[in-house]
Formats: sequence, C-alpha cells, structure tokens
Amino acid sequence: MRAVAIVLLATLGACDLVDGGAAPADAAIDAVATDAYPPPRTDAVPALGSATTLDIACWNIENFPATSRTPAYVADLITSLDLDVIVVEEIASLAAWRELLDRLPAYDAVLSTHAYTPTSYQKIGLIYRRGLVTVGAPELLFVTDSYGFPRPPLRVPVTVGALTVDVIGVHLKAGADAADADRRAAAARTLDTYLRGHLAGAGDPEFVVLGDYNEALTDGSQVLAPLLAPDAYRMRTAAAASAGEASFIPSGKIIDHILTSVALDGLVGDRAAVIPPLDVQFPGYLGNVSDHLPVVLSLPQP
Repeated sequence: MRAVAIVLLATLGACDLVDGGAAPADAAIDAVATDAYPPPRTDAVPALGSATTLDIACWNIENFPATSRTPAYVADLITSLDLDVIVVEEIASLAAWRELLDRLPAYDAVLSTHAYTPTSYQKIGLIYRRGLVTVGAPELLFVTDSYGFPRPPLRVPVTVGALTVDVIGVHLKAGADAADADRRAAAARTLDTYLRGHLAGAGDPEFVVLGDYNEALTDGSQVLAPLLAPDAYRMRTAAAASAGEASFIPSGKIIDHILTSVALDGLVGDRAAVIPPLDVQFPGYLGNVSDHLPVVLSLPQP
C-alpha cells in the first residue's frame, strides 16, 4: 500500500475569532440523507475533477455562512467542481455546517473539536467523497503551542484505494502586523521540523501541504522560508503566483498554497495547482460565499 501524508494548511484571511456557538461533542459528522433539500447542482461551474484523478482542494469560506444561501451555494460548487477531498476553513456555525452536509448526500465530513472558548471559534473541516474516501480517527496536533498554532492542527487519516494519506489541517495566525508574521514564521519552523522528521523516516515521507498560508510568494517574505527549501518541498502554486493570479480576492495575490514533498515528485510530476475563477463564473460569489477562491491539485487516482 502506498502511504502519503497530506498536510492542509489553513489560515484566516480576515479575522481570528467569531461567535459560533458551542463546540460539537464529537468531530465526525456524517451527511444525512434527506428530502428537505434538492440535489446539488452539477453545472454551476465547469468541473476540475475527473474519475481518473484524486482532486484535493483547500478553501477558506470566510465566516461560513456569509448568508442563508451559502450552504446551498457551497454544495453546488463542490459538486460541480467534482472534488474528492476538501479542507474548508472558517466554519462559524454548526447549524450551517450540518445543512451543508445534508445538501451533500455523496459526501461525509470531519470537523475540528477545538474552540477558543465554549462559544467562539472558526473551525477547520474536512469534507470527503463517500465510497471513494474513507477516514480514520481524527487527532489534534501541537495542542500546547498556542503561539504558533492558535488552533491546533487537525490530523485525519484518509484512504483512497491503495493510497493512505495523513490529512492535517493547520489554521495559522491571521493579521498583517509584524507580530502576526512572527507567529506564522514560528509555525512554519515547527511544521518544517515536523515534516523533515517524516522525510527522515519518522513518518510517511510523502506529503502535501495545502491551505491559506496568509503569505504571498511574490512579497519576498521570509516567513515561509523553511517551507520553500528545494531539497524537501515543491511549491505547486508558484507558477500561478508568478502569473499574477489571486486566491485572496481583495489582495489580488495568492496566499492559499499547495506544497508537496520531493518524495511525491514521481507521482505528481510537474502538475501545478489551479485556482478556479469562481468570482467570475458564479454570480454573487463574493457576497454569498467567500472572498477566497479554492486551490485545487489533481493527482493520478490510485
């Protein structure tokens, strides 16, 4: 069996704290078959996924839900894009999260149990295609490092055919101040140490780091320097960043990135991450869904 570790890195683009209600009693939340909602649309936007690829995305959906329409729109977009594994950030309402899953009968999900306080949080969630993907027990990482990780990373073992994947969602500190950047830099160093341990044999040497890093590659910042080392990593969003594409719409820059380990070069080859222009393709996207666009990497399906 081929083992691959996928790390999904997710930071807030706008804020760190919202009032979202009590944390759930458990992390695993299955979609519920229901006749309360119509099937999600399959033609809302052009598909990126296919039956021959494993299509992995990260998506900051900005204080979900933005409006009462947001769960339906997100369900339509996930289904239309034909994605298999999606890490979402900024889940701020458990009721809306459950509605989203009810609107996605082909998917199940895991939600972080972490909360800033009993009533305030923005959670990381993992949505996965039922039948193709199975998951193991979730785990929170770095729980004592609140400086680098205000939200403990969420690790979820994922299996797709012969491919076993450790999916780890990391939600770094937001903000443009130097102090905020210092905290993200500390997180990058911790992640680098952790990932190099896997490369050295302490875990699976093959991994993918996806999410909202809150740092643009074109800014010359040293914040992400440990994760840009060519002996260990490949930044799959580098080409899109050089081309002037954007994942965080207000900034016009890519701050949501996908990184792979050198051990995955044989599988991934020269594939680059893509950013679907949902703000152009889907009317009302900015007001009803998010100010971030998803970032997607398609791998050969095992």
